[in-house]
Amino acid sequence: IFVSFRNQLTEDQTFLNGTHSDFVFGENMVERVLTFLLEELQDFLLFFPSPLETISVTNTTLAESAAAYTSKVAQKYLLDKVEVITGEEAEHNVLQINCKLFVFNKISQSWIERGRGSLRLNDTSSNKCGTIQSRLVMRNQGSMRLLLNSKLWTQMVIERVNYKSLCITATDLEDYSVKVFLIQASSKDTSYLYAAIHHRLVALRSFAEQESDANQTETEPETAFQPLNCDSDEEEDEKITQGESAGSTPGRWRHWGCYV
Repeated sequence: IFVSFRNQLTEDQTFLNGTHSDFVFGENMVERVLTFLLEELQDFLLFFPSPLETISVTNTTLAESAAAYTSKVAQKYLLDKVEVITGEEAEHNVLQINCKLFVFNKISQSWIERGRGSLRLNDTSSNKCGTIQSRLVMRNQGSMRLLLNSKLWTQMVIERVNYKSLCITATDLEDYSVKVFLIQASSKDTSYLYAAIHHRLVALRSFAEQESDANQTETEPETAFQPLNCDSDEEEDEKITQGESAGSTPGRWRHWGCYV
């Protein structure tokens, strides 16, 4: 039995070698796979239209098809340049830092984060004796939503909490009331911001004091001098006679600024 089975295998191998002598298992595997994928892709495009419809997939390799698809998708569109108006065009930017902004909630007695982004200190020239008006503007990173927009005024409070935090009083955009804000940034940026704001507050307070003193000087009433009220000669003679009779030495008598 074993010998007959062995002879049968030998005959089968001889038949295969004779009929398919040039066939090797695994040969042209890549081409078969690519052909199958292209056929599947064609069937897919029949039901789902896409930019691939314009690509000829017959008699092309997968690399050529991918290159053709990439060239179709990578079309460049020219967009018109849009001018962004922020309202800061007439102002001079002094300092710009990246920081976090917190607002103090009196009800919960806690700090609430407003956002993080770019904080700018801008100056605008004023018509009053060459002074400048400054304001703080902060926008949220990414969306550019306005988080803080407050001018610097004489009663504004600024305090250095630590080397990375700064407390200020500013106008809140939600209800336009004065609230306490906390700014967190790097130690270097915090130092620059504190120095810039403090310098401008000192200048504003000094100018306000000078203006107040000048207004007080202008409103002070001039020294009022009462008119001379001299009695007649007869009344003066009577007073002198009464003085002599009383044993007083005649001399100068002063009566409401009038010398006798």
